[in-house]
Amino acid sequence: MKRMFFYGEKQVKAIEKAFAHRKEGPPQFGDAYSELEIIAQEDGRFSVWGNHGEDSDLLQDTRKDTEKILPELLLLADSVVMEE
Repeated sequence: MKRMFFYGEKQVKAIEKAFAHRKEGPPQFGDAYSELEIIAQEDGRFSVWGNHGEDSDLLQDTRKDTEKILPELLLLADSVVMEE
């Protein structure tokens, strides 16, 4: 499992990519979160979390990466943590 973290402008770009599949477009979170976290599973699924201090909000439940955006998000991430 990869935990990708995004801050500032990269957070905005990651939100746009992660929610591009939605007909209504990506949600507007503004400065609601200090970081965006995308958790990528080994089988190609991912979830999106908005973190603010010690609190986290699930922004997108785990779904398949049908748009094949995980490699792009990995390159965009400010930091990546690998976990088993």
